[in-house]
Amino acid sequence: VRDAQGGGLRPVRRCRSASGWALAVTLLLGCGGDSSVDPPVSPPVDPPAPPPDPPTPTTVAVKPESATLVALEDTLDLTAEVTDQYGNAMPTATVDWIGDEAGVVTFRNIAGQSARVTATAPGTTRITAKSGADSAAAVVTVAPVPDSVEIEGDDVRALPPGASVRVSAILQDRNGHPVSGAEAVFQVEEGGGTVDAGSVVADAQGRVATTWTLGVTGEQALSVTAGEASTRFSVDLCGVTALDLRLGEPRVVESPEIGCGVSVEAPEASAYYRFTLVGTLVDHGPVFPVELSVKTDGASSDARRVYAAPAGVSPAPGATTDPHPGRHERNRRMLSWIARPDGPRALPDLRGTAGLQLAEPPETRVFTRGRAGTIQDNCTVHESVTGVRLAYNDHIAIYADEALPGLSAEAARVAANFYERFGAQVIQQYFGGVGDVDGDGRILALIQDLAYNVVWLGDLLSKDDCPASNQAELMRVMYTYTLPGRFLNVTGIVVHEAKHISSDHQMVKRAKDRGQSHFAIVNPVWMEEGTAEIAREVSARLGWESIGGPRPGAMVRGSDLRRPNGLARDVWLPEVRGVKVVLEQYGQVVVSQPNSLTGHDPYGAGWGFFRFLGDWIGGAGNSRLGDAAMFARLNDAAVPAGLDGVEEVTGHSFAELMVAYAQAVSLAGTGAPEVAGVPRFSTYDMTGMNRIPFSRLLGTGRFPYPVTITGSGEHAPLWLPLAEPTTITGSMGPNGFRIHDFRAERAGDHATIWATAPEHVRLVVTRIPDQMGRHGSE
Repeated sequence: VRDAQGGGLRPVRRCRSASGWALAVTLLLGCGGDSSVDPPVSPPVDPPAPPPDPPTPTTVAVKPESATLVALEDTLDLTAEVTDQYGNAMPTATVDWIGDEAGVVTFRNIAGQSARVTATAPGTTRITAKSGADSAAAVVTVAPVPDSVEIEGDDVRALPPGASVRVSAILQDRNGHPVSGAEAVFQVEEGGGTVDAGSVVADAQGRVATTWTLGVTGEQALSVTAGEASTRFSVDLCGVTALDLRLGEPRVVESPEIGCGVSVEAPEASAYYRFTLVGTLVDHGPVFPVELSVKTDGASSDARRVYAAPAGVSPAPGATTDPHPGRHERNRRMLSWIARPDGPRALPDLRGTAGLQLAEPPETRVFTRGRAGTIQDNCTVHESVTGVRLAYNDHIAIYADEALPGLSAEAARVAANFYERFGAQVIQQYFGGVGDVDGDGRILALIQDLAYNVVWLGDLLSKDDCPASNQAELMRVMYTYTLPGRFLNVTGIVVHEAKHISSDHQMVKRAKDRGQSHFAIVNPVWMEEGTAEIAREVSARLGWESIGGPRPGAMVRGSDLRRPNGLARDVWLPEVRGVKVVLEQYGQVVVSQPNSLTGHDPYGAGWGFFRFLGDWIGGAGNSRLGDAAMFARLNDAAVPAGLDGVEEVTGHSFAELMVAYAQAVSLAGTGAPEVAGVPRFSTYDMTGMNRIPFSRLLGTGRFPYPVTITGSGEHAPLWLPLAEPTTITGSMGPNGFRIHDFRAERAGDHATIWATAPEHVRLVVTRIPDQMGRHGSE
């Protein structure tokens, strides 16, 4: 390097370095040098880029975009897919689901961005998923498809050739819901029959129906197809059952044969046939329609139906309408309490206690009564009444509320004497006595201003357990029955109510022995009231015997009840009054349609049934008071209460008893000869109830009041011509009966009879003597 001043050369120190700015820096730092050298210039720098916008929901898609649900309650999961402005998925973005059409589906979020849709009704709807400013929708269609076809009714009942059958089926989706609007095809598979409508659209209940006319030979089968679902309906052909009956001989036709028909041919002019439909269910259920058709050409009824109606709710036996509002329920509450291990004990029965002295009852006595409701309510003293003694003897003491006006001591004396002479014997022999918890040897009757006569089981308990108890065998009698013109009824009332007291003692014992608080220890109302009317009737028969009437158990005919001029003979006398009452009550039951043993008036209906059992099973007609042993056993605590006890004592099922009862009703008072083994009434001919003294039934016809009666009054024909086609419709109770009478005008008259009724109905066909000219008096 030349020296700037001297031009000479100066030595230079070399440094190895990179080029550019790096070399300059190296020279400055590593090599030193002249401080006058200019520093290097820095290059320009770009400004930093701004941060990107945060991701936001920009696009929404729903999968699947459309779907069809083929059954109600089917579900579908919809999933929303949300992406941001950069095209990236946003799995945590909030999604709102919105439905367009209410009622077609329901939906709810189930996880993240998914919703579950449930089909609720046919239709189409849009389900929208919204997130941010965008939304998307899925179209969901609910279109139920038949998955099964369920035939309604009975597919095994035999029917006659050519019968017309109404066949009904329900179309259901795979979840068991009815499918409406779907088409079903009915097609005859075998037998050569026809249908009146082959293609049918289901109604709102999913029901399709057609009329199927059967062929005449071979197996009969019909298919019902809806989509992929199908079922088969079949019936067996049967022939009409020809009956050749002797006079007085009934034939019981079971359910399948009823639908096939029975035929009769009159062996002579005026041959008379009685067709009795009888229900064999014990339940107090709803009434149901029945139909009886008469054809003369052997063809079947065109209106036959076999599809089932919805089942009615049938309470257990004993649920019959309570004639004493709340009485039986109060007793059930008491028995439930007594049956518990920690429940109270009834006062001991002091009957037969050694040295017990029968004291004169006090002239006045305070009687207490609880209020309706719970056991505590029953046992809380709600009312105290001072009773004034009107009459008494060694078996009964009758008191009356001192506040009542116009008391009849004469009525009380008549009732007390009747009970002593006749009632006490019946209660002892037929029902085991009444017990004696207070040691006075008597039952008590208190006449009060009440709406009904009543016996309360709580009176057999101690006041320590139940303060409202009267600690006595007590009945309460309606004041109106002691007024002039009605006091004769009191003779039967005291016996009727005494039977309830007897039953209460037995039920208390049954409750403690069995420890059960339900119907196993309580007689149903129709049984309890019916047997109490047996007590009334038998005591009246004893009273009637005492003044020269027929002995108890002997057959009573119309001539025994009326004088030759038609007026009542003895039935207004206090000794006989009970006979009139029970026959009149029974006549009112039989004349009514529909009637029912467990769902009708429990007094008349119950008495008629148990009178028949006393005659047929008890042997009432074999000897004086011959049926006492049967009733005593039926009331005993060692025998189950209710229908179980009836079946145990009689040795027959309820269905068998109802059929036998219907046979006896069909033959009563007809003049038909006795046929060995055929059940009959032996104590009453049951005729003449439309005449004095049974004035309340005037103008209604004659026992057993067939539904075929034409006109009114005692001379109105009971029958229809045997060979005349007809259809008779009506209603029956679950254990009632309907009677249809037909009379041949000529020998050889022929008819075939079909009945449309539930399976528990039987048909009793009986040939009886011509009833023309029989006015019910003999």
